[in-house]
Amino acid sequence: MSNHDDVLVLTTREKDWWWSMQEIFPSIERVWADIGRFKPENVRTLCVPVLPEIQRDVEATAARLKVIVLITVIPATVEIALRLRSQLGVDAPMILYVHGDSTEGFHAFGDLPDALTEKDVFVTSSESEAAATRLCFPNAQVRVIPFPLVDQFKLNGGERETRPRTTRLAYVGRVAEQKNLHTVLLAMWILRTSHDSAPTITFDVFGGDNSGGSPMMGIKHPDYGAFLRELAETLGLGDVVTWHGTKPRDWLFYNVHLEPYIFVHPTLLSDENFGASILASLVNGHQVVTSEWGGPRGWQEWFPQQLTLVPVRRSVRGPVVDPVALADAVLGAVHRMSTVVVEDAALERARVEFSASAVATRTYDIVDGLHGDPAPLKKSPVLEHLDERRALLGGGRRIYEDYEDPAAQVFFEAYGMKEPLTFDEDASYVLVPWVSYSGQVLRIDDPHRGPRSFTVDAEGSAPVDVAMCPSLKTCRLPESLLRELVAQGYAFPLPLAHR
Repeated sequence: MSNHDDVLVLTTREKDWWWSMQEIFPSIERVWADIGRFKPENVRTLCVPVLPEIQRDVEATAARLKVIVLITVIPATVEIALRLRSQLGVDAPMILYVHGDSTEGFHAFGDLPDALTEKDVFVTSSESEAAATRLCFPNAQVRVIPFPLVDQFKLNGGERETRPRTTRLAYVGRVAEQKNLHTVLLAMWILRTSHDSAPTITFDVFGGDNSGGSPMMGIKHPDYGAFLRELAETLGLGDVVTWHGTKPRDWLFYNVHLEPYIFVHPTLLSDENFGASILASLVNGHQVVTSEWGGPRGWQEWFPQQLTLVPVRRSVRGPVVDPVALADAVLGAVHRMSTVVVEDAALERARVEFSASAVATRTYDIVDGLHGDPAPLKKSPVLEHLDERRALLGGGRRIYEDYEDPAAQVFFEAYGMKEPLTFDEDASYVLVPWVSYSGQVLRIDDPHRGPRSFTVDAEGSAPVDVAMCPSLKTCRLPESLLRELVAQGYAFPLPLAHR
């Protein structure tokens, strides 16, 4: 690019209600500001909505534009981008940052996909998001560049405490159904009841109630926060679980990310494309246990001694985190916390990977190598199907029938869903605590995937004993029904201590 090229960067503060975006958008803006200072590009950043006179000025100089950058895609940035390309004929390639848009079928993009070409570039923060983006636009240019957040984090500068007196788990984030905190509570119950050698473990939850449900499936629990509190009491964990509510970001660094917590995050959020809070604990040298899902899936390269990824299993109702595997992963992290010393040199290499300077270099490589065919960017059959579903369901965010919808399964696979749950004839099973059975009716109050029920046929297949949680009293269910419950993630093998 020449010394007179212009780069127009469009950003916003309209998403500041989304906590992590208060950090992410400014960090990307600083990357582009650095490119403008240290590279030959003339970078102009506009925070939308803009005043009419500023928009007129942009349009008057539109012919000079060589790159258009959308740090986020909202109606206001889409309006400017579409006007520049479709009405003013500006053929400058676009660089578009994707923030969980792929699993929603790029709903926020509006009519913009119809104006995109194969020379435009999507920037994702993880390989999972990149795979999901390619499901929608197979011929798209997609680049993976992490968010440069480390420069904004508070970091441990001295000796880190690695042998705390109490084993403490922490979660930071929204208290929402897809974050899967109910499985953490179940894993803690498993540790307390099935592992005699397990230490006393506390769990501190930092975040406000946000029962957002699964809007793409039209599912929402009436009060997930209340459900969790009642579940903790039911499982006998009321003495070790503390609900702190929302705390300021600086407070969280000094009281959580700089402290020797084991950070736990078994998320199954459909657009968990990064994981800022996970990163904040990792770059401070602490142990993290998270689902092998979304953003952190590729981070073991940088944090091999700290990051434990719990596999996400395939069920006929979508992704599931096995509570026994989660409990085992927490025990492993407890052991590593007391035995593994994270080398400062290794930690510094990881910090550099997520720094503004490293991200600016990778971002400029995109700018310097822009190429591609101006041919229209074609939508995949998957995305066309989602467009049709959205129109049929009213034009909103809902695009899937439920968690069994085959169209959703391909995105679950892109985000990390792997081996299916299978039935073991030799195992003893326990039902998850959100399953109840009385009067020949088995009811499931699944806070994540929605309720359902089964009428038990007393004349069905050979009955088998199944334990209820937390009482461990047994009930008898047809083996065919138990197989179905296992396949849906509602029954798990009872740990050996109770067989």
